[in-house]
Amino acid sequence: MRIPSVAAQRGGLRLNLTPLIDVIFNLIIFFLAAAHFARNEPVTDVDLPAATSRDVDSESPRRLTVTVATGPTFLIGTEEQPRDVIQAMIATQAKGNSDRPLELRIRADRAVPFGEVEPLLVAAAEAGVNDVKFAISPLEK
Repeated sequence: MRIPSVAAQRGGLRLNLTPLIDVIFNLIIFFLAAAHFARNEPVTDVDLPAATSRDVDSESPRRLTVTVATGPTFLIGTEEQPRDVIQAMIATQAKGNSDRPLELRIRADRAVPFGEVEPLLVAAAEAGVNDVKFAISPLEK
């Protein structure tokens, strides 16, 4: 006596395409997001310091990213700005919208002395910015 299988009762096996469609949609979203972030990434090559641990970072709608390259050169996006203009920009953006605090992200080259970055930290403290983050690259194993 033969035991009937589930496939024989249903009339054969059918291919379920739902997971495949989900994966395709996730890939499309990933590539759209990657293209968006690649366009917004500064062009200046900065050698970021390495870290042994990291926290997962959520996207902040009020983020000001300042890149400090060797020289020292201060950039916001791809535009080079003097340090005093950036300090004034930190103060004005910190006062701009009180319900969402400003996040200051500093991308400093490994070769830049701390004395070049310190005035940005002082300007952030004077403006009341409590969320200051340094961009780093993960430690290579």
